[in-house]
This record gives sequence, structure tokens and C-alpha cells, in this order.
Amino acid sequence: MERYLYTARRYRWVIAALLLVLGISGSIAAYTEYNSAYESNATVWVSRNAQSVLQATDLTSDPSVPNFNTPGGEYAEVFGQLLQAQTFLSQVIARTSLNGSFLSSSDQFAFLDDVRKRFRVQALGTNLVKVSYRADSPSVAFEMVGAALIERDARASQQQLSSTSVTTAFYQKEYELAQQEAVRAQQDLDKFNASHRSPLNTADDYTQRQLRLASDLAQVRVNDLKVQIDRTAIGSALLQLTGTADNQLLDPPQLQTKPSGGLRQAAFVFGVMMAGAIGLVGLLIVVGTLLTASVASEADLGRLGEASLLAAIPQLATGRGRRVVDLRGSLAMAAFGSHDDDSAISGAAS
Repeated sequence: MERYLYTARRYRWVIAALLLVLGISGSIAAYTEYNSAYESNATVWVSRNAQSVLQATDLTSDPSVPNFNTPGGEYAEVFGQLLQAQTFLSQVIARTSLNGSFLSSSDQFAFLDDVRKRFRVQALGTNLVKVSYRADSPSVAFEMVGAALIERDARASQQQLSSTSVTTAFYQKEYELAQQEAVRAQQDLDKFNASHRSPLNTADDYTQRQLRLASDLAQVRVNDLKVQIDRTAIGSALLQLTGTADNQLLDPPQLQTKPSGGLRQAAFVFGVMMAGAIGLVGLLIVVGTLLTASVASEADLGRLGEASLLAAIPQLATGRGRRVVDLRGSLAMAAFGSHDDDSAISGAAS
């Protein structure tokens, strides 16, 4: 650890310059992002009937823990799921001034992904939902929020109308079958009356009563189905007139004149730049420490302990006083020696 600290102190001016450059760059990028972002918001009040204000969901496996989905939470969840659909986003963009840029874009999928990331749907309470969009232009942000709300309401109305149409078609089919049954029952009664003259005996009178009862019941069913069809048609007409009666736009989107909504993105940009600067500083310290191949600090010298004596090699001198500096020759002369020459061992430790 001391080696890394020494490297950091050694390159402190380089580190300071690197942090300064990246800090200034990050600050400029964050300021630019904050100053060029415009966010438009809309607040929607979502209501339901009293018996369906809270709907239980199966998000938990523990039956003892209650889990409820509020109207606002359900609206926000459905809206968020619609934003994941490319068709929905395409229809929203088609209602705004971004349609030209979208059609001329070389990569429409990337364009839709960028638009999707700029939307934010948040449930503020049980019935309150906030829809916002962040753009580089205040007019674009205003148009996108309004277009998204209009497209969502149009799809909800179309879905309700489709459901009403299915119900109407079902009642119409049942009405046609009931009419056929009523005609058949009346024909059976008329045929029986034509073939049996009065007075009738007990058996024929019972049969006549049964046929008349069947005809009356068939006619009652026809009338009931007719009433149901009329009610469904009236409900569909009222739905077309009133639209989505369960949603109320409390705060419509406004055209912002000052930058807003870019604080989070600016903080993210600055954080990324600072994280990159810290990573580069750490890499510089590690590389500088590893590239130091020699003893570079007093701390390294302090870790070198005192050398211990492992062996003593005598230093031999010849008769003429010339010393042999070859280690191998010195070891050979020390081991075997020469009987002709008087060798003197002066002794030296290495």
C-alpha cells in the first residue's frame, strides 16, 4: 500500500491536472444538459365506482398478506406498458411535430427508444397520476404529453366500444334465436287449435295450456333481449359522447419557458464523468507502481532487512602477491591447494 501512496505523491500534479480537466468537462456537460432540457407535466385524476376502488392482485404468494392495486397505480402501470409498444409511440409521434423527423430517421427503432426514455409516468397517490416528458424544445415536450394522453384515451374508448360491440352482437344473436323459438311455439299452438275443436277433454286442455305457456315464455324472452339490446346501444352512445368518464385531467400540460426537469440527467452526466476520472487516476497509480522496477522510495529501503552471513570464501594470494579474483579459481585453490607453492590465506568474507 505504501508503494501506491508513494506513486500517488510522485504523480500528484498529473493526477490533479487529470481531475481538473475531467471535472471541468463534466461540469460543462452537466450544465449543458440541465440548461437545454424542458419538461412538460400533466396531472390526471383516476376514479372508479365505489365497489372497485381497490382491486386485489396476485402479486404475492402469501395469502395472508393483502395486496391491492389502486386506480392511480393501475393507470400508471397500463400507461407504462403502452409506452413499451412501438405502435402506440408511433401514433403519439404522428400527432406531434416530431413526425417529420421520425419518418426521415435512418433508424426508427433507436428514435422510438429515445422517445420512450424521455417519458415518465408516476403514481402520486391512490387516484393521482403524473405524466411528464423531457425534450430539448419546450413545444415538443408540450405536444408529446398532450398527444400521449389523447392517444391513451382514444385507445381506452375504442376498447370499451369494442367490448360493447361484442356484447351487442351476443344479445343480437340471442334475440334472433329467441324470435325463432317464439315463432315455432306459436305455430305449434296454432296447429293444435286448428286440429282440436271445442269442447276439449282434459288431456287436450292440458296440452293446449302447455303450448300457450311455452309461446308466452318465448315471447317474454324476446322482449327481455330487446330491452338489453336497447340498453347496450344507449350505453355505447353515451360512452361516445362522454369519452373516458373515469379520468379527469386536473393539470393540463403547459408550455415551459424556462429549462426544467434536467437536474437528474445533469447529475447523472456529472457522476459518470467523475467516476471515469477516479477510475483513470486509479489506473494511473497502479500502472505507475508496476512499471517501477527498482527501489523507488525510503519505504522500500526500510523493508530490506539486514543481510545475514551465509558463507565465507577465503581470498588466496600467490607467491608473487597477485590476488586471484576468479571465484571458481579461488574455490578450487581453497579446496585442493598446491603443495609446491606456499599459499597464504589472507581471508575475506563476501
